[in-house]
Amino acid sequence: MNNKIGFFIIMLLLMTVMNTACSAPGPHIQIEGFWVVQPPGVARGTAGYGIIKNTGNESDTLLKVSSDVGFVMLHKTDVVNGVGKMMHISQSVIKAGESLVLEPMSYHLMLSDMDDRIYNEGETATLTFEFEKSGIIKVEVPIKPSWQDK
Repeated sequence: MNNKIGFFIIMLLLMTVMNTACSAPGPHIQIEGFWVVQPPGVARGTAGYGIIKNTGNESDTLLKVSSDVGFVMLHKTDVVNGVGKMMHISQSVIKAGESLVLEPMSYHLMLSDMDDRIYNEGETATLTFEFEKSGIIKVEVPIKPSWQDK
């Protein structure tokens, strides 16, 4: 009988510790589905797309994105009176439980001054995301011929 009570107490403590660990305060950033468009042979720039999710319980700020294949800036395209205008976004707050979706005609990464190797389909690029609270997150992303092939 005492073994059953001891086992029950240990299981209860274990569940409490696991529940506390799973609900730890702070942002929890996930980088998903990113890829970079293979630029045409004459271009020195292209775009990158994907999703940045914050599954935590605190906001976090994306401070900077960099890459091993070129200079990177976060941009947003807005259509005003039928004309698309691209704006540089210096930082982006990703609230708890929300996502920043990077896709054509919206938020996206602009890559410029690019390395020649990105022109080969099947290559990869390293994207480095720097967050205020979550620090640095690096991901390897594929180079794909066009946004339609993602």
